[in-house]
Amino acid sequence: MIHILHGFSNVDSEFKPRNLRQEVHYIESPRTKKRIVGWTIGCFRALYCSRRGETVFCWYDFQAVLLYWMCLLTFQRRNIGCLNILLKKKDTIQNRIVSKMYRKALMSKYFHASVTSYYYGELLKEWLCLDFNYTVIHDPYHEKWERKCESLSHDIFVGGGNSRDWSFMLEVAKQMSDVNFLFVMNSLDYRMYKEYITENIKVKCNLPFNQFLQEMANSAIVAMPLTTEAPAGLLVLFQAAGSERFVITTSTATTRAYITSDRGCALERDVKQWKDAIRYYLLNEKERNDKALKLHKFLKDVCGRDNFDSGIQKIVDLCESWSGVSRSMV
Repeated sequence: MIHILHGFSNVDSEFKPRNLRQEVHYIESPRTKKRIVGWTIGCFRALYCSRRGETVFCWYDFQAVLLYWMCLLTFQRRNIGCLNILLKKKDTIQNRIVSKMYRKALMSKYFHASVTSYYYGELLKEWLCLDFNYTVIHDPYHEKWERKCESLSHDIFVGGGNSRDWSFMLEVAKQMSDVNFLFVMNSLDYRMYKEYITENIKVKCNLPFNQFLQEMANSAIVAMPLTTEAPAGLLVLFQAAGSERFVITTSTATTRAYITSDRGCALERDVKQWKDAIRYYLLNEKERNDKALKLHKFLKDVCGRDNFDSGIQKIVDLCESWSGVSRSMV
């Protein structure tokens, strides 16, 4: 038996793996005001429900690291699978501590992790000064994100809440007064940047899921300016592809796994590059649509559920290969 630990309750069943060879027991972490409390409770539940040498596959990467340390400090052994590391590199004391926690876990033979991009996996090795093995598992594509354009209401859609480079995009919009932008952001970000909003920018905050998708589908281009090399913006990228919208994004170790010259546009953090690309693709609708279709096809083929499930099975098999080995944790 393997135990799958989710980072929160009421997980969408479409995100749960199908057809694993092992019997599966699901464990859910409670929703709490402070997420770390819910994650910790989930880890305690996983320890309580599992036995020494059994596999616990964690849906959230930090929870996997937290569970590893709980096992280490309480002299219990579990084989831990970790889905898609999300570690960012920041020059803060907190990030340095967390990075050391990840590094120690990744050194263990009982800890097996995946990443969503080969380039990000190699960058992690550089950040952590550690040569470790990882499995590449692309996030799964879902048909439920697909929408049709009702009417082309905006030139550029900019939305999302995770690691968005709003200040950069505001500067791009400021220098393109003839182009209409729709910014979909949370209320906190809006309060932070509202004094910089220009007349060609329309802002909507905290949109319901379906409205968010439809606004995206009603735009000519989806722009994703990012502030990190770590996985960020992938959900919006997949949703944009579902609506067959052309994507311009920051070139990062993560986005390079999905956006190539024939499937979109990945750029450095340079205002002129973004302005030139936006103007070019607004004028070249056929090329824009052809590349959007290729991204859509790529995600459906490469990031389908079968590939996602087989990646999880691979990590589970790696964990299970140690289930009969009796040795202390490293």
